[in-house]
Amino acid sequence: MLSLGYPLENEIEINGNTYPVDMSYDNIIRLFDLLEDKDIDSLSKVFVGMTMLLDCNVLEEDESCDEETLISAFLTIRTEFIIEKSDIEAPKDLKGNPLPQPKSKETYSLKHDADYIYASFIQAYGIDLIEVRGELDWRKFNALLQGLPSDTKFKEVVEIRQRPYEKGKGTQDSNRNLDKLKNIYALPGQNVKEGE
Repeated sequence: MLSLGYPLENEIEINGNTYPVDMSYDNIIRLFDLLEDKDIDSLSKVFVGMTMLLDCNVLEEDESCDEETLISAFLTIRTEFIIEKSDIEAPKDLKGNPLPQPKSKETYSLKHDADYIYASFIQAYGIDLIEVRGELDWRKFNALLQGLPSDTKFKEVVEIRQRPYEKGKGTQDSNRNLDKLKNIYALPGQNVKEGE
């Protein structure tokens, strides 16, 4: 999580050794791609992911490091550096039981909306994301992405995906036009049906 009062944490300690964590936005996006790959088993994802994040193989460098320690370090990096705790912890009732959450519809994809994100960063901030690969921290990138102005293409596309259909008489033409836009900007695998 980004903090204005404290420096960005980019190191993790494993078995008494401190390792710098590569938190560049492009590295984290590649990590997300790895985690979504259905052809790679979970343990391999941890090993490859840690090699990406630390730019080394901790198990080879530290003979006292075991798989359990590596998995724990990976989860720590994920929850402390990459994903805000509020994004992974479901609200709980008074007894501490997780409350059921409505299934949310995906509104954007870092992979499929890359063109819109790239253009919007140049438009809003004058940042060429290709030129700052390996430099721009994931937490800064994410804050800038969330703060893009509404007149950028990325925000326009997200707004179209979230826009509700109108109800009542005389709204058929408007809903038909919205339906066309939703289909144009739908993410892969999303089927848009009029009135959804």
